[in-house]
Amino acid sequence: MIPANRKVETDMCTEKDNEELIEALVKAARTAFLSLKETTKEHFYFYVFVFDQGLHPYISAWSYEALEKSIIEQKISDEEKGWWKWDCADSPYAVYGYDEFFGEVSELLDRRAGALSKEELYGIEWFARIDSMEEAMKRLDDSGLFGTGKERECVVINVEQQPPDGDGSEYNRALRLNPSSALLSEYLETCE
Repeated sequence: MIPANRKVETDMCTEKDNEELIEALVKAARTAFLSLKETTKEHFYFYVFVFDQGLHPYISAWSYEALEKSIIEQKISDEEKGWWKWDCADSPYAVYGYDEFFGEVSELLDRRAGALSKEELYGIEWFARIDSMEEAMKRLDDSGLFGTGKERECVVINVEQQPPDGDGSEYNRALRLNPSSALLSEYLETCE
């Protein structure tokens, strides 16, 4: 469920409403991530739910194959490779499947937003959406979507804001969502 430190309710942002949002996010993200894996047949190491000022979440991901190709095509220097590996905005899979799989989520979020002031939308509702995205990623992980055991240690998942929030919340979400691993440590160094 939504972390206790952010449990806030308004007329529109009730536990029932948040559960409906979480379920829609799980369905959309599962379908998008599975489609991405099946379509590309690549080896993914990073799956992320992204949230920006457009207020509608989308997925991004990096595979080793896409990273290698991107580094060559974009002429990424050795100094830039460390952060490029984790830059969800520059992934060729940023916003993958949004038009196909996120229609229900988009309608739900628009409906929720219609009942809120701008201050509520960029305050209470902003955090409710991010927390719902985190719970959705947790449920997808619990279902084994990102692998299990040793396979799971080779993957990092997270929920990120664009632009980054700078308050350490992405770092803390990564710690909550991932098992300890060398790959997670590498990602956390980049987050800092």
